[in-house]
Amino acid sequence: MNPRNRITPRNPINKNLYDLIGRTLRSNCFPTFRGKLIWIKDEKCYFELLENEEVPIYNCCAGKIEYLPETMVITMKFEEE
Repeated sequence: MNPRNRITPRNPINKNLYDLIGRTLRSNCFPTFRGKLIWIKDEKCYFELLENEEVPIYNCCAGKIEYLPETMVITMKFEEE
């Protein structure tokens, strides 16, 4: 394999995403960097964007719904409650 074409391995962390509904995820995929998992349908995980006190510039996006692919979300760490 060419060293320039290496990829970062994505190892599944979460086995059952339905248990994580209602939990918060921090990710730079969201404009506010924070989202709450609200439902899963057709291999897509839908998040409600939450306000971010540390970086308030994009808080106007809070409350909107965004989705990420399920294959991506199973590799992400959710915040502890």
